[in-house]
Order: sequence, then structure tokens, then C-alpha cells
Amino acid sequence: MIEDLERAWRERSSKRAFRPEPLTRDQLLGVFGPAQHAPSWCNVQPWRVCVTSPPATAKLADALQTAARSGLPHAELPFPLDYPSPYKEQRQACGVALYQAMGITKEDKAKRYDAWLRNYALFDAPHLAVVACDRRLGPYVYVDVGVWLGYVLTAAAALGIATCPMASVAAYPEPLRAALPIADADIILFGIVLGHADDAAAANACRTTRQPVEANITFIDTFVDETARPETL
Repeated sequence: MIEDLERAWRERSSKRAFRPEPLTRDQLLGVFGPAQHAPSWCNVQPWRVCVTSPPATAKLADALQTAARSGLPHAELPFPLDYPSPYKEQRQACGVALYQAMGITKEDKAKRYDAWLRNYALFDAPHLAVVACDRRLGPYVYVDVGVWLGYVLTAAAALGIATCPMASVAAYPEPLRAALPIADADIILFGIVLGHADDAAAANACRTTRQPVEANITFIDTFVDETARPETL
């Protein structure tokens, strides 16, 4: 079973161009229903999600593009202003891979702007899930929502449904709040677009790399320096 899971995770990628045909309600439930089993701190299950379908998705995309053209991003949960090493290099490599896949050079400002604006066209996806949680619970529930997101993406991959989680959607919260039943107490975190990928689109050929497990995980068997041993009560 773990081999099947690893294969699904390895083969999955974020799609940035979609075909117009919508998913059925049963397909959407097949993605979000199993993800309800995601663990959360004290079982609070903090994710609050609005999922659009046509024609609402296109109307919301129009509003988001208007907002993006006319103002600076101002997410309710501020984006990082600086990425220290090694995160900066990994972020840059991701951008390089995407623009190379699309054949857009660093000097072509017009095409780079158009590519950025495609985020707010929702990549023509038929569905957008806007994900929020109660801001009164504090930042630890963001971890719970992140775990839930992993379940959603895994379920979608298992069903052959394309996805792209998007922080960019949260950068212009006003159109989202105007169109969707998002509680005042909730903070908008990110979006997820869903549908069938347009396999002919150049952007969907983009693949990013992953660091080896040793870059993120440290295994400790013994303490070399006894003074480094944690005290026990």
C-alpha cells in the first residue's frame, strides 16, 4: 500500500491549465469526503471550505482578475517578505521550472505578467475551493489545515482529478468575501482549483524537484555530548 501512495505522491503535480468540463457532485464528494478523516489537534477539524462550480467559478475569476489588475496583493494571512536560504533557492528553482516549461524568458515582462494574471483566471478550472479557518484558534490550526490539504490532494490524485493549491487566490480577499459565505471570524488561507487537466498546455509539463529525506529529517540514536541530553523529570 505504501508503494501505491508513494507513486501517487511522486506522480502528482500542480496543474495550471484546465479543460472546461466540470466535475460531478459525486466526484467532488469523492475528493473532499475522504479528507474529512484528516487528523487535527483535539479533533477540532478547523477547515472551512467553499467550493464553486460553473457558472459561479467564472464569475469569481472575473472579479479576482479585476482586483489583481487594480491593486496590490493584501492577503489576510500575510505572505513571507523574505525567504532565507535554502528556501529562497528552492522557490527560485520552482519559478524557473515553470517559466521554462511555458517558454517565457526572464526578460519578457509582458508574458510574465500575463502568466501571473492566469492565477486569477483560476487557470480556467471549473471549480475553486476557498479554504479558511477560524482566526480565533490561532496559528496551530494552520497545521491541521495543511494536513487536511494533503489528504485532499491525495484523494484527487487517486481519482485522476487535477488540482493546484494556490496561495495567490487569498491575496485579494474582498471578491471572495463578497461572493462566498465566509464567516467574519474566519481567515482566508488559500484556494484549490480542481478539474480535468489540459494536457496540451505547456505549463502542465512543469515538474519540480524534491530534496532527499536527509535534507529535512534528522535521525538521532545517541547523544555524543552528555550535556546535550534532555533532562527527564
